[in-house]
Amino acid sequence: TTTQGNSMLAMVRNLAGAFLGMQTVRWLVGTSDQLTQINARLEMITGSAEAAAEANEQIYQAAMRARGSYTNMADLVSQLGTLAPDAFSDTGEIVAFAEQLQKQMGLSGTSTMAAQAAMLQLTQAMAAGALRGEELNSILENAPGIARAIESYMGIAEGSIKQYAEQGLITAEVVKNAMFASADEINAKFESMPKTWAQIWTSMQNKALSIFNPILTKINQIANSEQFTKVTDGIINGLAGIATVATVILDLLINVASVVVDNWSWLSPII
Repeated sequence: TTTQGNSMLAMVRNLAGAFLGMQTVRWLVGTSDQLTQINARLEMITGSAEAAAEANEQIYQAAMRARGSYTNMADLVSQLGTLAPDAFSDTGEIVAFAEQLQKQMGLSGTSTMAAQAAMLQLTQAMAAGALRGEELNSILENAPGIARAIESYMGIAEGSIKQYAEQGLITAEVVKNAMFASADEINAKFESMPKTWAQIWTSMQNKALSIFNPILTKINQIANSEQFTKVTDGIINGLAGIATVATVILDLLINVASVVVDNWSWLSPII
């Protein structure tokens, strides 16, 4: 019994190791693709690989200061840079704006999903040139601190932002200036907040991505290399050959089955 139990335990260990290995490979490949897409979008926004690398570092530092996810911050910056380029003077200003948004979400205690929804609505408002309608309602619900900062910047009564939005007065320029005007207050409040375990874990993930970035870049370069393309083509051609053979075998089995069915009247007594 002991021998069999040890054998089974070893088998379980091997299966667990294989599963973890597959999950690690899957994570590496998926993360490599994600970082490649981020770098490609940043290069499209900035216009060069050097500027994209500089923007990437700015995003990483901003994410660490805001205790948020680097990938979420990068996605927000790329969306703002793609959809609302006229609202900002350069990529550095976009990163600074995204950092203040991330910190404001943290102060509001907004959940990750709600924060992403609010960010999307705000990005659409910045692209449209004004904050109003559904976009404003999402901000009021998920990030009321942003609305209060806009009201403070405009010098209007608290809670009156809707009527000004209906007149088209909450422009993208007003939203941007309001966030920068309240930056000192937001930063002070944010720094006074203790770190949560979730934020610490997110910071560790950001650092891991930064450390493994060269390796993840190499993984994507392998996928785009000529040698790897030849390997995948060979696998596909091999599968095509297997499919051809399988088709012939299936056709043969179908023909044999048809013969048996057609002659079952005299084969049945023999069987």
